Amino acid sequence: MPLCYIHTNKKESDLKEGIELRLAAGIAHILSKPLERMIIIIVPGVRLLRHESTSPACTLNINAIGVFDAERNPTYSPAIKKLLQDELELPAERCVIVYHDLDKNFLG
Repeated sequence: MPLCYIHTNKKESDLKEGIELRLAAGIAHILSKPLERMIIIIVPGVRLLRHESTSPACTLNINAIGVFDAERNPTYSPAIKKLLQDELELPAERCVIVYHDLDKNFLG
């Protein structure tokens, strides 16, 4: 059940139609998780500063069970950043990914 929170300072009107499904499908594929278990929450219009700039940027927090560790995370990042770049039309340095490994006992 990957739970993905995307915060961006881009406006709602700047987001492409169907972005949620495309991000869900892409991240599900990258993490080898079933698409039907994906949850994508996009919060546009946040006030966001990155590298001393308020230019368009995003953060992606991915919460999932049993897929994150020091060995695998570096293999996920390039593909996920590419997905964010394509969907949000952002350069790689304007995208930040945070991985959260969840304990299944803390989900309900």
